[in-house]
Amino acid sequence: MGAACERDAVRASWEGGSTLCVLPSVGSTNDVAIGAARDGAPHGWAVCAERQVAGRGRRGHAWASPKGSLYLSCVLRPRVSMAQFIALPAVCALGVMDTLHELGLAGRVGIKWPNDIVARRCADAGAGDYSLPAGEVAANALSVGAPFDSKLVGILVEAKSAAEGPFAVVGMGMNVVPVEVDPNMDDRPATGPRPLAPISLEELLAFSDDRPGGSVPSVPEIAETLRAAVVARVDAWAAELAASDAAAGPFAPILSEYFDLVPMLGHQVVALTPDGHPLAVGVFTGLDVWGRATLAAPDGAEQAFPSEAVSLREV
Repeated sequence: MGAACERDAVRASWEGGSTLCVLPSVGSTNDVAIGAARDGAPHGWAVCAERQVAGRGRRGHAWASPKGSLYLSCVLRPRVSMAQFIALPAVCALGVMDTLHELGLAGRVGIKWPNDIVARRCADAGAGDYSLPAGEVAANALSVGAPFDSKLVGILVEAKSAAEGPFAVVGMGMNVVPVEVDPNMDDRPATGPRPLAPISLEELLAFSDDRPGGSVPSVPEIAETLRAAVVARVDAWAAELAASDAAAGPFAPILSEYFDLVPMLGHQVVALTPDGHPLAVGVFTGLDVWGRATLAAPDGAEQAFPSEAVSLREV
């Protein structure tokens, strides 16, 4: 599909009242959604594709986009200040988790700070040699059991501005069927932290009592469910912010629930720069009001790190 035809199809989608435009292949769904938002696409409108040829992830890295997976980008126009957009990645992650829980994957999936969705392959949430050191208390129910060592969903939120005001686009890439990622697509430095192995929705649902045999919804069905869940989360978050004390920070409405879904919380971690250099080692104790990860050193001193600067790995 040529660029002009693609833009016409996209515009016809929201002007015709549709909330989701499904295309066979695009360069980047985020780029399509950003262009659509600047052309007037409303809050909650989304574009989905089964293939991207120029996908991108956090910090500008290439985003491997094999055919057969789901790539979805949604326009978000929450009625909050642009400074508060900093919480949108975490809010959107909660929306993705809502969808996965509806599919029967509660306890099997979690959030890897700040917003990617990780999974454990073992169907028994309590299985595996993954106990905390003696004397430590699990921060939440996901902190014990088999490790969350596989990646199911990548999330990228980009904040933009236009004449009508600020907006954001959230891009979500989900492995629907088993995938093999081309290592040449990973443009991170060889010395830096390596990505988690991919896992697919099909593989996870094969162990689910709700969908025996790994029955997987169609890509458009998953896309619409994800879109609706993320928009519902964003709307609820924006409403709570409007009714709360602004001094509490943009993460205040979601922190308690978010903490319960982060399996790494309460564990010993190392903060690594993008090129793999360790900055600090400590227990991942939570987030501050601006979403920075707080690590507690053995002497009790705490440091906060923004997600743009570090990745966390368990030690």
